[in-house]
Amino acid sequence: MKKVKATLFTLLMLFSFSLKAQMGVLTQHNDLNRTGWNAQETILHTKNIKPGSFGKLFVRAVDDQIYAQPLVMLNVNMPSVGKKNVVFVATVNNTVYAFDADSAKVANPYWKVNLSPAGSRAIKNTDMTGACGGNYRDFSGNMGIVGTPVIDPATNTLYVVVRSVSTTTNTFQQHLHALDILTGQERANSPKLITAQVNGHGSGNVNGVVNFNPQKQNQRPGLLLLNGIVYIAWSSHCDWGPYHGWIIGYDKSSLAQSIVYNTTPEGYNGGIWMSGAAPAADESGNIYASVGNGSVGVTNNPSDLTNRSESALKLKPSGSTLTVSTFFTPKNIAELEATDLDFGVTAMLLIPNTNRTMTACKDGRIYLLDRSNMGGYDATTNHVVQTIDLGATAHLRSSLTYYKGQQKEFVYSWSENSLLKAYPFNRNTNMFDLNNTINSGVQGPTGNNGAVLSVSSNGSIDSTAVLWASYAANGDANQSVRPGILRALSATDVTKELWNSSQYSTDVPGNYAKFNCPTVINGKVYLATFSNQLVVYGMTGNAQADQCNSQNIGLKKTATASSTENVNRPASAAFDGNLTTRWSSLASDPQWLSVDLGDRYDLCNIIIRWETALAKDFKIQVSDDAVTWKDVMSRTNNTTLENYLPVTGTGRYVRMYGTARGTQWGYSIWEFEVFGKKHVNCATPTALSVTNISEHAASLHWQATGATRYNVQYKTVSAGGWTTVSSNTKDLTISGLACATDYLFQVQSVCDATNSSNYSASTSFSTLTCTTQCSPLPTRWTTLDIGQVGVSGSACYDGGIFELQGSGDDIGNTQDAFRFAFKTLVGGGEIVARITSLDQANAWNKCGIMFRESLTPGSRYAFLALTSGNGVTFQNRIVTDGASQEENTVAGISAPVWIKLVKNGSVYTAYRSVDGIGWTKVGNPVDAGFGDVPIYAGLAITSHDNTKLSNALVDNYLLSGILDIELQSFTASATLSRTVALEWITTLETNINNFVLERSDNMLNFTDLDTVAALSNGRFTHTYAYEDTEPLQTLSYYRLRITDNDGVTTYSAPVSISLITSVQPALDEIPPTVYANPTQGGVIHVKQGTSHIKTIALYDNTGRLMVLRDAIASDITDLPVHAFANGLYTIEIKTSKLEYREKLVIRN
Repeated sequence: MKKVKATLFTLLMLFSFSLKAQMGVLTQHNDLNRTGWNAQETILHTKNIKPGSFGKLFVRAVDDQIYAQPLVMLNVNMPSVGKKNVVFVATVNNTVYAFDADSAKVANPYWKVNLSPAGSRAIKNTDMTGACGGNYRDFSGNMGIVGTPVIDPATNTLYVVVRSVSTTTNTFQQHLHALDILTGQERANSPKLITAQVNGHGSGNVNGVVNFNPQKQNQRPGLLLLNGIVYIAWSSHCDWGPYHGWIIGYDKSSLAQSIVYNTTPEGYNGGIWMSGAAPAADESGNIYASVGNGSVGVTNNPSDLTNRSESALKLKPSGSTLTVSTFFTPKNIAELEATDLDFGVTAMLLIPNTNRTMTACKDGRIYLLDRSNMGGYDATTNHVVQTIDLGATAHLRSSLTYYKGQQKEFVYSWSENSLLKAYPFNRNTNMFDLNNTINSGVQGPTGNNGAVLSVSSNGSIDSTAVLWASYAANGDANQSVRPGILRALSATDVTKELWNSSQYSTDVPGNYAKFNCPTVINGKVYLATFSNQLVVYGMTGNAQADQCNSQNIGLKKTATASSTENVNRPASAAFDGNLTTRWSSLASDPQWLSVDLGDRYDLCNIIIRWETALAKDFKIQVSDDAVTWKDVMSRTNNTTLENYLPVTGTGRYVRMYGTARGTQWGYSIWEFEVFGKKHVNCATPTALSVTNISEHAASLHWQATGATRYNVQYKTVSAGGWTTVSSNTKDLTISGLACATDYLFQVQSVCDATNSSNYSASTSFSTLTCTTQCSPLPTRWTTLDIGQVGVSGSACYDGGIFELQGSGDDIGNTQDAFRFAFKTLVGGGEIVARITSLDQANAWNKCGIMFRESLTPGSRYAFLALTSGNGVTFQNRIVTDGASQEENTVAGISAPVWIKLVKNGSVYTAYRSVDGIGWTKVGNPVDAGFGDVPIYAGLAITSHDNTKLSNALVDNYLLSGILDIELQSFTASATLSRTVALEWITTLETNINNFVLERSDNMLNFTDLDTVAALSNGRFTHTYAYEDTEPLQTLSYYRLRITDNDGVTTYSAPVSISLITSVQPALDEIPPTVYANPTQGGVIHVKQGTSHIKTIALYDNTGRLMVLRDAIASDITDLPVHAFANGLYTIEIKTSKLEYREKLVIRN
């Protein structure tokens, strides 16, 4: 036994640290512990990674987006060319490339192969017809190869999963391919069609067998190669069911299926995705995976091992399957299920040489677990080693990364809407020293997609340890493509940034590849993108580099020149950031090119990128008036096409003054880049610090000299702009902060009326954990205060109801101070909601639906709101920072009220309703001038009084597309055979394709029941009916997903129904009697049966409660309904034994 363990440990260490000889990055996140740490990086270190000396070396074009992490193998003996370092890239178009990893000159791949079967194509997001209601945007196009491949160095074989669909039969397939990395050719027995089945009665089973579904199963995680078995894991597409979590293993040589494990054979869902990470493995051959939302246990036993969703799992190979040896499931599983804040969002990271593992959950919690006993499930207590709570807006769609140095070891996390955090790990306690957590002050990712991380170092030498982070530079990358940024920071002190890709325009990577960690090896960083290219960074060979860490301050500034060759070579072309345009002079000496920076700057560096016509001798000069020039450097006998020129000087104007041409032509420059910082006579504040941190306040401190006052700016990570306040001292206490939230702040000195300093570098702090707990918002939702609020607000969600609190002066005129709960919206759509209550904090307090261009105060917006004293108002701001306009106010309306705001391009239209069916316009449609790019959509509340909070409740919130249909009614009722009869009536159908009936037990996660074809086209009344023959034996919600012939989708308002849990009592009870139906004289009569009536409830056809009576004593109860609108209603009667529901018609 010891001999077997030693052999396996050697294999693991081969992946982790490659022993003596580094072989490459051959698996997702470097090793089987999934640390993301390359401890054999001898070239890159904290001293040489700096602007100018480190940057983009070259790119490699590919045929589509790259979701799989690039893998690198060193010293590959490639046919005809000998030993090469090779980078392997896989795209969502099912193409695999083998590129030279080092040479910018070898642009063509050594080989490439498209693995889509003949007559097939890569699957697309539009093939996922039921995912996200047919509006699936986790992918933006093809989604063929997604999971990171794995390379077996012993056999030079790359394993990868390919997803495809037949172009003729629409048959979906997934195949495991084994490719020879030398040629790209298939190995013996490759490819292997992936099929699987397990016994069980879980969702989608047929006669007690659950089958693998190649269309619905999303192969998102990276592949794991362990003990000769290739393990593959699957999740879903936006919970489109029926689906399950699967781990399937194939023999690496024969590709025979050897392992099949299903997370929920007797339940539903339970996908494994872990933000693209591969399952981890330990030295004993155990496999670690984190599982998302779905069934937990069976037969009312949440600890049963049969169904293990919402869990961290330690799995042991056992025969032809995997068995759960220990697990952890958080105590709040019901809350996580209800809000889709599922567990399993992050990788399982194994801390090397310990018995500790860690993973995370979308509710903002990171868990440190004991591998030998993870903690199981306890409804009252989480039996874990340690919990790290980042707050409700940190959804941890990110990666965890590890480094162990000479002094300390760290695990790093950079969630969306949070700070980069380095947690020191204490070997004595085997826990994190959270009191000494290091927070970065760098602005990080926002929205619903965090940063992915890697670490490089030369062993444990701290001066070589670099943390690499890739994330979206702006916007929400969750369901839209966003530009990316790559950052390098000191791994031992993450407050120190070394370099980032935005400092030079030539280093920008392109579009961010989400969940795709940087691959760092052999002096280079390989970064996947969604711009159809692999970007390779490394040492540029420029010893002298920019030291002032500034942007290119000459970009797009006014330029002049001594001459131009022609109109197509203007001076401005050298300052436009475009390497395909250039300035050219006449062919004579001297010539010059200058730029007006617009203000005086202290210069530190100049970069000149020459076309072939370079200068042999030239000077760099500065001036304050463009008349008198001062030399700040000179260069003679220049032969280099790229000049990196460190300079010291101050001026408004900068020019290159050429005295001798290097060719027979004139002077020609692709780009003239200038770096420096604005010259000030007022000292920038230093030594920023924070004390007295509480839930809602903090004291800020700094040092400065010569200032009369200070401007202090602070913001949350996710806020779009800074809140600015003034202080006359070097201390300031700010209040109105949100609890359990990360903040940044920076300070500017003001010395007199004309002189102020640059803002200091930002510093971070985190407010204390909330003492008043709030049920979290559903997945992909975020909440924050916009503007300067006096009292921090909140947004909670429970059972389909949003509870909102917000202060602020107003949403109106030029004021923007409120609480916002929102999601990112791409394209058109409409939001429907019912405001059920709004307090009277102020007659002009407001709660309603908002579409917003940005999260910065002063942003353009459209807002439909209810006030407590002035009815419904439709407001908008169409000019950024301008005054808002009130399109219309409808007085005399109070809660409850339905409101709807429709977005069609940049035009917004508002509606109100008493029942959610018939709608009345509020004012006229408004073209607000924004909406072409992703925006923010959700619920906003302001108290109109910054000293207090306003409270509101909102339910029936629904975001959907825009269709030409009028839905007259949608009802659900119980039948005598204990089924549910569903009926809906339309009076207008234009271009409608079908209705999909969806069902849920929590008003959040709906599953498809069936599809009913649309039968009408035009303004005709049509009645549809459907019977749910296997209804849930609990409170159920039904809704219609309506899709037109163009694929646009909208939803009906949901209806609810609860069936009796036992049929036997019905045999012994005479039910109550309801009459008359239709009503007569405006009254409903209810007569007692044999069991005493407890409650009587009357609902309209939208599910809104209209009447509720309890403690029924009399034999006959009369319900007056003469004031109700004519139509179809449902009466619900509960006795001590049963629950009865009956449809009735009110006719007044």
